Amino acid sequence: MTSPTTTPVYASLVAAIEEKNGVLQADVRRLRDILGAGRTGSTVARTIETELARAGILHFPPTIPTSQDRRVVLCTHPIVKLVIETLRAADVEEPTDADITKAQVSLELMAAAFSPGKTAEEA
Repeated sequence: MTSPTTTPVYASLVAAIEEKNGVLQADVRRLRDILGAGRTGSTVARTIETELARAGILHFPPTIPTSQDRRVVLCTHPIVKLVIETLRAADVEEPTDADITKAQVSLELMAAAFSPGKTAEEA
């Protein structure tokens, strides 16, 4: 069960992701701040991963970086989740922020294609 202090915050994160058609890019600092943690070390990064999973949010890269300025793609869209799971299984080298941005754009386009009435610009 998710702790009472994180449930409302992660619920609002889910809502923010779904407003963006199920795909959102965020920096680790934002995810860390949601937890109310100080420094983003390996323990905080693992806690972020656990809390995202509890909220039904899949993320790429598969390991949350410990640098607060790194970016990750967050996803709640079912089709896009399948793509992210495939990327994670491929065990690719550590993606750069540019790779993350390219992945986000591609995933947003895919999510829009599978969401009736939404365009990529609306995502």
